[in-house]
Amino acid sequence: MLRRILLAVLLVSLSACGFHLRGPQPLPFATLYLEMNQYSDLAAAIKRQIATSGSTKVVDKVTDAEVRMVVVRDAKEKHILSLSSTGTVREYELRQRFGFRLLDKQGKEVMPFNEIYIYRSVTFATGQELAKEQEEALLYRDMENDLVQQLMRRLASAKPAPATP
Repeated sequence: MLRRILLAVLLVSLSACGFHLRGPQPLPFATLYLEMNQYSDLAAAIKRQIATSGSTKVVDKVTDAEVRMVVVRDAKEKHILSLSSTGTVREYELRQRFGFRLLDKQGKEVMPFNEIYIYRSVTFATGQELAKEQEEALLYRDMENDLVQQLMRRLASAKPAPATP
């Protein structure tokens, strides 16, 4: 009985302080055109996330878009961090850089150049090449998910330019 009362008090106090789970944030524009490879995995992930964010729609023609996202950089890299005494790789770092900016219909900047930089470290062991290759693919997928979440937060904070009469 005491547990139920404490749980009820806790729930009421959490709701009273304004706490709520983070959900999709609506974007401040109705239509968006992605100026990037439309058939890439990243573009598909961005489109899926935007579709669940609310009323914003990704359009196929730049003329139909209120805002267009110009992708300046989308690169994946792999850098060696450490070598063993025999010169074999012990550890490397996976990096993903994604740079973009938002422009309105007139070509004015809604959001200046932004870069999202994500990295993960991976240890390497000889004899486990196949397992490490699968781990690398999983890490890149995780990095892509992280990138999309960061991108959505940045897009939600965009301030559209005021309409000129």
